[in-house]
Amino acid sequence: MLAERDGDVVRLVLNRPERLNAVNEQLYRELLSELRTADEDSGIRAVVVAGAGRAFCVGADQKAHAAGNRTAAERVEYVELAWRVCEQIQRMGTPVVAQVQGYALGAGAEMAVSADFLVMAEDAQIGFPEVSIGTYVGGGVTKRLPRLIGLRRATDLLVLGERITGTRCAEWGLAHAAVSAAELAAAAAALAHDLAAKAPLPLARMKAALCADGALDAVFRAEAQDLLDVMATADWAEGVAAFAERRDPQFHGR
Repeated sequence: MLAERDGDVVRLVLNRPERLNAVNEQLYRELLSELRTADEDSGIRAVVVAGAGRAFCVGADQKAHAAGNRTAAERVEYVELAWRVCEQIQRMGTPVVAQVQGYALGAGAEMAVSADFLVMAEDAQIGFPEVSIGTYVGGGVTKRLPRLIGLRRATDLLVLGERITGTRCAEWGLAHAAVSAAELAAAAAALAHDLAAKAPLPLARMKAALCADGALDAVFRAEAQDLLDVMATADWAEGVAAFAERRDPQFHGR
């Protein structure tokens, strides 16, 4: 994880480019720590979350899943870290801009849509492949995504696993803007500095009001439990193995 300060804006960079920034426990812990630190620092008025290299984040590290080394308690810890990161992004008073190039898939998509503003390269792709590969979503997206783009479009993304480009995300209102890849970093930085110039106290209250939902805690917990239940199935193990072996999974409903 890289943290780069530019005046009153901090840029947090997921830094596993050799794995296309696939998330594991260490990356989640580092990101969560940096987000909390930023939110507690009155001198930081906006945060940009970006990915190093060719992608924002391609989701969970499937090699770590396939290794099968996690105990039941470690699975719970992993799932809770994922949810806590998205919860922190959504609930922190400091505004967050997600800068997406390449791919934002699965857990990467969950983090991206948790941000207050999503700035994407026009040819970037966002998607939720979980159901297609035998796993389950998190980050509150079963609640947040329909609120952002409507139930029909959210169903297409979450159930069918369709991927959409940055251009389409902007057309749907999911992304604040879609720009050329060459302009992406500058566009995200400009938006973050614009946010940093706003009055921080009413901005934080506005963010809380827009995100207010008494049921959100229950959504995070329900998704986490659903994911843990799915991770205990043979179909989940098959999906992980098929992904690693680059073949179509064969699911049997058990």
